[in-house]
Amino acid sequence: MKELNLTPLDDRTDRKAEYIGFAGHSVPAHYGDPAAEHAALARYAALVDRSYQTVLRLSGKDPSGMLNAILTNEVPKDAAVGAYAALLNPKGRIQTDLCILKSDEYVLANTEPEGAEAAREILGRYAPFSRVRIEDLSEAWGILGLYGPHAGELLGNLRLAEHESTQVEVGGVDVLAAGVAVPVSGFDLVGPADALRIVKEHLIQTGAKPAGYDAYETARVAAGIPRFGADVTTENFPAEAGILERAVSFTKGCYPGQETVARMRYRGHPNKTLHRLVVDGPLPPPNTLIIQDEKQVGRITSTAPLPVNDRHLALGYLSRNTNTDAPLSAGEATASILSTEKDA
Repeated sequence: MKELNLTPLDDRTDRKAEYIGFAGHSVPAHYGDPAAEHAALARYAALVDRSYQTVLRLSGKDPSGMLNAILTNEVPKDAAVGAYAALLNPKGRIQTDLCILKSDEYVLANTEPEGAEAAREILGRYAPFSRVRIEDLSEAWGILGLYGPHAGELLGNLRLAEHESTQVEVGGVDVLAAGVAVPVSGFDLVGPADALRIVKEHLIQTGAKPAGYDAYETARVAAGIPRFGADVTTENFPAEAGILERAVSFTKGCYPGQETVARMRYRGHPNKTLHRLVVDGPLPPPNTLIIQDEKQVGRITSTAPLPVNDRHLALGYLSRNTNTDAPLSAGEATASILSTEKDA
């Protein structure tokens, strides 16, 4: 069995933390009270160690120009604004997704662990021709999420649009702060792990509550935000995963896979799409088949570890032939589609 990695921020000093394996890493499931941690995300401010993500630094002649030639979304010309986008193969299937952030001196590309190899390979393929240097900072840098409606107050009333970034001083050290909109609004604080440990302790002292995987994953599933490696794989098209509005520009220049994405949007319909589901009964694990009228119509991809408003939530793909008004089953549970944001 492969040994799980610790994140760069995790020094195992919090004795209340209970750990689980996640995407090749050992991460805190919670710090003793997962329900309170989820409440802090929703009502005040919570800290989430997201340093399991891979952080790539791009520098050189024109990193944004190189990215605009291969990403599904346009990286704005504004020196402080990044983007959420995907890298596709020539057939239009997602190879990984990326969060692009900017500082005065470089561009950062953050990706889920399952997409890191593809990100390094594809970006590395184009970098020499664009005179762009790529460095993997994952072992020395981290990402500390500060999320919740009062997150900005703990950073001097900071306000940033989604993917907008700026350098901030927290607890006497400088880190990059980037605006986050989903699954919970707030900020990603990015920088060297030693600096982020100082930032973390300062923010805890000023009122932020550490939150583990259970709370953050519940917020993600409730918001219907897919994660590469769980809800999105290299077999999926952007339209299936429901990321067209967030990750695709239909006005930018060409990129690999663009023709398939445009054709699916304007001329056809995906064979399956990702949905939020309410589950009644034993929570089915990922990859559980979804059945309707004794036929397979989809599969579960993620489940929320915690109930939301006394309901268990999940994400799953359903075939376009699914009768959305008829009962669904997954394992020993029944399921129904959660159709609107306010329902969660």
